[in-house]
Amino acid sequence: MTATSPQMAALHARYARSLASKHAALLEAWHAFAAAADEASARTLHGLVHRLAGSAPTYGYASLGLLARKADHAFAQGASGLAERLKEPVEALLEDLARHARREGGL
Repeated sequence: MTATSPQMAALHARYARSLASKHAALLEAWHAFAAAADEASARTLHGLVHRLAGSAPTYGYASLGLLARKADHAFAQGASGLAERLKEPVEALLEDLARHARREGGL
């Protein structure tokens, strides 16, 4: 499959349409983590961030991938102080994700 193939274009379009739901899921996970800061909410948030870090650049959303990687790296530093380390990168990721979702007609 080439970068300009119809299949790749369809995959990109599907990913673009999913940005609004990715934003909603990340926002919900971020609020849940901020409220509880427990292992389960951290695991959910980390899973979403980690998947975005890998998938976003693949579909041409380099800025989303970079911001998601910054948040992903915050998890690698351990649980102590995690909420504080995550605040800036997750909020920036949410903002950029919302911007892309609006541009794609999703928000």
